[in-house]
Amino acid sequence: MGIAIWLKGMRPQTLPASVAPVVIGAAAAWTSIRQLGVCALTYPAPESCAINRATQTTLESRFWPLAILCTLVALFLQIAVNFANDYSDGVRGVDEGRGAASSASPTSSESHGIPPAAVVPSGRCDGVAATPIHAPARLVASGVPPKRVLAAAGVAAALACLCGLAIIAITGYWWLLIVGVCCLLAGWCYTGGRHPYGYAGLGELFVFVFFGLVAVLGTQFVLCGTVTATGVLGAVQAGLLSCVLLMVNNLRDVDSDHVHGKRTLAVRLGERRARILAVASYAVAFVPVAVMALSPLVLSALSLVGLPCWWRTSSWVGINASGEQESGSSGGWACALPSPPDTLTWAMAAYGVVCLAIAALTIRAMLRRDHAHALPSVGLSLLVCAVGYAGLAAI
Repeated sequence: MGIAIWLKGMRPQTLPASVAPVVIGAAAAWTSIRQLGVCALTYPAPESCAINRATQTTLESRFWPLAILCTLVALFLQIAVNFANDYSDGVRGVDEGRGAASSASPTSSESHGIPPAAVVPSGRCDGVAATPIHAPARLVASGVPPKRVLAAAGVAAALACLCGLAIIAITGYWWLLIVGVCCLLAGWCYTGGRHPYGYAGLGELFVFVFFGLVAVLGTQFVLCGTVTATGVLGAVQAGLLSCVLLMVNNLRDVDSDHVHGKRTLAVRLGERRARILAVASYAVAFVPVAVMALSPLVLSALSLVGLPCWWRTSSWVGINASGEQESGSSGGWACALPSPPDTLTWAMAAYGVVCLAIAALTIRAMLRRDHAHALPSVGLSLLVCAVGYAGLAAI
C-alpha cells in the first residue's frame, strides 16, 4: 500500500474541525492579551498597570510556540480518531463494501494505491431496493491490515501527547493532563470498545464538547490564562459547525449504518428530521457571521439617508423665578450622522458576502443530499468563521 492511501485515511476533509477551533481560541486569546496593555492615563501609574504589562510581555513571547503546539495537538488527535474510527468500523464490518476495489469503475488511481470513492449500497432492511451512494473508501475495507491501522492511530495519539506535554511544560498547567486523557478516551470510545457512544447517537454531543468547548476555550486559556465571552461564543459556533460536519457524514451513511446497527443520531431521528436539524444548526452557527459582517455597511448606508433614528430622552433640573427647584424631562428624535463607508467597512462587507455565498451553497447541497459537496463546504465554513475571528483580533 502506498502513502497516498494513508493520506486519504486521515480524512483531510475533516481536519478543519480540528484547526478552526484552535484559530478561534487563539484569536480570542490575542484580544485578551492586547487588552492587558490598556491602562488609565493617571500619574503615578497604578501598580496593576505594571503587573499587567509584564504579564502581557510574557504571554506575547510564548504565544506563537503555544499556538503552534495547540494546532499540532488538535491535528494529531483528529488523525488518531480518524484512524481509530477506521479500525473499529472495519473490524465490525460497518465499512463493508467501502474498499478501493468496490468502486463502480476502476480508475488509474487504484494502480497507485489511492482509494477512490466507493459505491456502497444503502441496503435498507425493509426490502426496499438498495441505492448506491458514493462514500470515501476506508483503509481496513481497502485491505490494509487492521493492526497497522490501529498502530497508526497509536502513533498519531503519541505525537499529540508529546505536543501536549510540551504545552504543560511551558505553561505549568499540570491539570491539562486530565483534559488530555479525557480527549484520548473520547476519541477511542467514539467507535471503539464494547459500548461505543458513536453507535448510540451521542457522537454530536461529544463533538460539541470536545471540538467546540474544549478546543476553543482550552486554547484560549493556554494562551492567555483566562476565558472570555468572545471565546465562549466562538466555542459554541465551532461546536455547532463540527456537529453539522458529523451529521452530514452520518446522513450520507444513514442507510448502511441502519443495516449494521450503528444507531447514529441520523438513524435515530430519521433521514428527514436529521437533515432539517443539520440545516438549522448550520444556519444558527454560520449565518449570523455574515449578518454581523454586513451590518456596518447597512448602518452606514442608512445613515446617509438620515437613518437609523431613535427617541432620546433627557432629564433636567433648574431653579424657577421664585427660587424653587424644578425638574423634568424632554425627548426628541435623534438620527445618526452621515457616515460614508470606510475601507474596513467595505472589507467586512466583502467577507459577509463570501459567507452568504458559502452558506447558500452549503445549505443547497445539504437539502439536495449532495453530501460530496456539503461535507467540504461545512469544513470551509468552519475555516471562514475562524478567519473572521482572526481578523477581528488583528484590527
